[in-house]
Parts: sequence; structure tokens; C-alpha cells
Amino acid sequence: MGPRLPMIDGHGHYTVAEAEVLPPAAVLAKLDAAGVRRIVVSGAPPELAQRLYRAAPGRVIPLLGVYGRGRDKADWMRDASLPQQVAAALAGGPWAGIGELHLFARDADKTVFADLVRLAAAHDLVLMLHGDAEVVQRALELAPSVRVLWAHLGTEPRPELLAAMLDRYADRLWIDTSVRDERIAPDGRLLPEWRALFLRHPDRFLVAVDTFSLNRWQHYEAMVDQIRAWVASLPPEVQAKLLHDNAARLFEGFLRR
Repeated sequence: MGPRLPMIDGHGHYTVAEAEVLPPAAVLAKLDAAGVRRIVVSGAPPELAQRLYRAAPGRVIPLLGVYGRGRDKADWMRDASLPQQVAAALAGGPWAGIGELHLFARDADKTVFADLVRLAAAHDLVLMLHGDAEVVQRALELAPSVRVLWAHLGTEPRPELLAAMLDRYADRLWIDTSVRDERIAPDGRLLPEWRALFLRHPDRFLVAVDTFSLNRWQHYEAMVDQIRAWVASLPPEVQAKLLHDNAARLFEGFLRR
């Protein structure tokens, strides 16, 4: 086996439960063991992402999460005070983006969501969304300059749907592959329809683990190896893009600071 290609993990979380067991040094050791150069991290509460960033500013790309202190993924869009709180928190950065925001089509017209989309655009921040295609479309229509990172290959991970979205929003939409490895590459073999999609839009996908639980942090290296296994079936230049270059380009402004 040759040297591992550089990798940026495009979707991570660091919560109180993880921080109690894995201090920043332990998280960095996990990245080292897996050969991961950088990780995109949302904290709950948000300051945990900053704690990781301060420990290794060259390796952590912090997103401003909105969960914690009694607010969660089911009700944040109904908290009218949230946009003002997020605006204040942005001043205490640095931040590379806002999210992950969980939202589904029935709530896509919520004012709080619209305000956060516009905040992301105004501050030139990436907006990470966990939601239906209608939610992503709404965000991209609300703010013509906003850049969206759509988590988990969407809520309906179908190549034809993702291709249509990328054809329509080619310059403002990126998509991460987190938690979909078994679906797109059962037994480690990338399905033909997914291979075709990655070859059609090689600049738009980011590989990712999604450390949504302590268990996933504890098995981090194995999950990264699973990702590398299916990526290895793609042409070398596409491998480099999915593993590293697309994320580096998406977050280029933050990484240059």
C-alpha cells in the first residue's frame, strides 16, 4: 500500500459528550492516525468548535453551530432571537461557515432560516444544510451569493436528483458524502451510477465521516479507511478532488487567513 492521499474530512461534530472523553489533543491524534489533514467541525455548544480550532488552527475548519443551551435540531427555526445571537457570535470567530442546520421542506419558508441564509451570504460563509432539495433551493434563491454544503448526499440520495441540482446551481452548491458509504459503495464497491455522478461533477463533492457520536470518533480511522477504499476506484485526479481539493477550494478564503 502506497502513501495515503491528503484528506479533508468535510463534516464533523464535537459536542460536550465527546469533549468530556476526547480533549483536543485526542481528536488531533485521531486525525493523525487516519491520515486526515483537516476537518470541518461544528460544535454544540458552538464554542467547542473554537476550542478545537485554537488547539490546531491549521487543521480545524470551524462552523458556527446553533444547537445547545436548550435549542436543538427540531425547533431552532422557531427561535426568533436566533439570527441576532448568530450575528453576535460571528463577531467572536473566526468562523468558516454556519451549520449544520437541520431543516425539511415543510419549514423552508421560516423567517429564521431566511435570516441565517442572508447572514451567511453577507459574511461570505459556507452554509451547511441537512435538508430536502426544496430547502437547498430556497437557500440558493434567497441569497444569490450564498455557498451551500449539502450534507449526506441529501435526504434522498439519488444520483439523478443530485445531478439536476448541480446542473442548476453549478457554481454555488457542494455536497458531502457523509454516512452514505454503504449506500453508494456496498461491500466497498462504488456503484456505477454513483461513479458516473462523481465523474460528471468531480469538483462538487467532499468526502466526510460525520462524527455525530462518540462511537464514530472512537472508530474514526476505520470509517476513513472505508471512504478511501471506494474513492480509490476513481481516476487519480478525481480521487484528489473528492478527498482534499474540493474542500480546500470551498473553504479557500478561510484557509488563507
